[in-house]
Amino acid sequence: MTNGADLQIMEGYRPGAVAAITAHHISYYAREWGFGLPFETKVATECAAYFNRYDDRLYRAWLVIRDNTIEGSLILDHDKAGEAHDGLHLRWFIMSDRLRGSGSGRVLMKRAVEFADETAGGKLWLTTFRGLGAARQLYEDFGFHLASEVEGETWGRTVHEQLWLRRPHP
Repeated sequence: MTNGADLQIMEGYRPGAVAAITAHHISYYAREWGFGLPFETKVATECAAYFNRYDDRLYRAWLVIRDNTIEGSLILDHDKAGEAHDGLHLRWFIMSDRLRGSGSGRVLMKRAVEFADETAGGKLWLTTFRGLGAARQLYEDFGFHLASEVEGETWGRTVHEQLWLRRPHP
């Protein structure tokens, strides 16, 4: 665990992680994008399944803790959907309203890229949607590129879904 003034970054599971990750996602995406029950249940179900099979030799979960409360997360996964994409699946990357813009996300992304470089040839992939400018800038800063964009309803409402890939140069 890394300590800041009152900020810690923890690897692995902590009780309440699934609930906190889900709560931060639905709080932000419901308020800003109108996402509802389909999104919330998707995050909760898939996040719970992830932690049920968690293996720190293959996966990484980073939780940002402030005042003993989970305030952010970034997850790397080898999920079955990833068989269509080479590398680790970056998932559930979010900061609470309290930490958004603090630089904590950049710290987590740096750790994720370092882990991918060590274990997956630097290859990462993620899905998101058009309109998340700060996240897009961070992805680009860490070597991701937009691989595809299609209109879809994966998260319960129609958005321009995007696939981002990170493929280090040989």
